[in-house]
Amino acid sequence: MLLDNVPHLGPLLSTWRGRLIAIVVVSQLLIPLTYYTTRRDPHDERFAWRMFSPMRMATCTPELRVDGKRFDLTGEFHEAWIETAKRGRFVVLEAMAARLCKKQPNTEVTLKLECKYLGRQEPERYGGFNLCEIPEI
Repeated sequence: MLLDNVPHLGPLLSTWRGRLIAIVVVSQLLIPLTYYTTRRDPHDERFAWRMFSPMRMATCTPELRVDGKRFDLTGEFHEAWIETAKRGRFVVLEAMAARLCKKQPNTEVTLKLECKYLGRQEPERYGGFNLCEIPEI
């Protein structure tokens, strides 16, 4: 084997337990890389190396409207959902909108999200369309 010359790795990889430990350690190092390469939601940092990410410093202001009227999130959703929405998690915001669409059929639910990022002067804006028209969110 190529790594047999490394003093501590040879004995570790010679047993099934050692190989299992090596696989777990390598996977724990590689899984966070998917945040930087394949994530649809830039605010989702569940598997990221957060110390390298400025997203933790982002502040977002979500605004849900039902038929044009501003919707109070605190009356409908748990505090944890609201806090996650303030961090700009698209999946959570889409789930909140889907819940409102299901609860109030034939309504227009729009979501606007404005996020301020560290080191940027202008905020980024997302949304502004009827989420009930999307077949599966």
